[in-house]
Amino acid sequence: MDDKKYEYNLYEILCLKTYGNTFEAYKIDDYDKKITEWAEREITSGNESDTLLILASLNLDKKPDSYEVEHYLLVYMRENNISEPSPGESAVIWLKIKTWLLLHAESSKEIELRLHQMPAFPLAPASRIASSITWHYYGLHEELFGDWGPDYPSKASTMSESALISYVQCRLQPFYRILNNPDWAWLLAR
Repeated sequence: MDDKKYEYNLYEILCLKTYGNTFEAYKIDDYDKKITEWAEREITSGNESDTLLILASLNLDKKPDSYEVEHYLLVYMRENNISEPSPGESAVIWLKIKTWLLLHAESSKEIELRLHQMPAFPLAPASRIASSITWHYYGLHEELFGDWGPDYPSKASTMSESALISYVQCRLQPFYRILNNPDWAWLLAR
């Protein structure tokens, strides 16, 4: 279960970094690789920045040098007047990405693990709507995977794999539409 199928943009990667720096438990281990892969995609799509070319070339190394990645990323951000996202913005983007990964989960085990990793409450000052969404995800985990013994098995244990995946997708799709809408995302981050 990995997130290689999700193609991060720069803003999302910066949000994940901010979120991880704010909440150590959610720090991403492959931040440098995500940056160099993003730079590579930008170069192949026609962006001709010399700084991006250097960042993309760092992806040739098995493990890109963190100092070099950070240095050239900061240079690129200065050149393009890009600033670090706030913790509130980062929390919303983190939740959006986690929702996307849940919507594209391929097994009940993956769904269970991803729902289990969701906090019951948002980890940054966020709106009541964002709190409601995270609380809903926590409740969905309890609803599906809460096992209270032989007389009260978990709901997920009585469902087929495809039924469980469909059920979760149906429940999360409205939240993903909200999180993916720039107007809602701005409101959620405030």
